[in-house]
Order: sequence, then C-alpha cells, then structure tokens
Amino acid sequence: MFGAIGQYSIGQATEAEEDTQAGALLDMLSSEELAYMRTGTGLLMPDTCNLLTLTTTPDGMGGYSEAWGTAAGTITCRLDITRKMEGQGGASLREYQETVLSLPYNTTVDVNYRVEHGGYTYNVTSVNNDQSWIAVKRVMLERV
Repeated sequence: MFGAIGQYSIGQATEAEEDTQAGALLDMLSSEELAYMRTGTGLLMPDTCNLLTLTTTPDGMGGYSEAWGTAAGTITCRLDITRKMEGQGGASLREYQETVLSLPYNTTVDVNYRVEHGGYTYNVTSVNNDQSWIAVKRVMLERV
C-alpha cells in the first residue's frame, strides 16, 4: 500500500509490514522535509495581502468608534475562489462562492481578522490551525 514511501519500494513489503509502515507515516516526515515543503509552498504564493485587526476607541459618549488597521504589514498569499453548489429545499441547487486564502504556515490570523486583497475586503470565517505537518495556513473568507 505505501510501497513508494520512504525506504520501501513496491512489492518489497508484506501486508503486515505495510500496516506497520502506515502507523510509521505519522513520524516519517523529518523537520528538514517539512522545512523544504514550507519553502516550496511559499514560492507558490504570487500575491500579497494585508491582515487587518479591529481597534476600538471610546467616543466620550458611552460608545466607541471602530477602526481596522494592518496587523502585520504586507504578506505573501494566494487567493483561490471556487464555485460550489448547495442543495436547498425542493431539490433546487444554489451556487455559492468559496474563497480560500493560503498564507505562510507561521502567520498569526484568527476569525477576528479581516483581509485586504486585490481591492476587496474579506472577513475571516475559519483558520486551519489543527492540522499535522502544517506547510501552509489556509483561511476561509467571505467578502464584506
């Protein structure tokens, strides 16, 4: 099954050995290989964007004013937009847009941020912080 991974080649491992190898996959990626993947992924980011955070200032009348400011300067990124179909009642389909932003793996971002990219502003709806071997940070966006 995993014959082409690591030191094993196709046809050289028994089924029992393949099961052992499958468990070993969790520990198989070295820190050097992960660093190489992170570098390679960084080279595939053709755009730049700004991450924005919200600052509130008391207005002196019991309220506050809001301002969005750049959190970390301009960073490299890649924006991917796909069209998806979603089922609705009565067997009808509705098209919607899914927007995914790829950022360097160590970028600090959460659902309280906004993103400026290509003249548009987006709210961050989710961030993939819980994956193993993070080579790139993926952020789901919705246009403001």
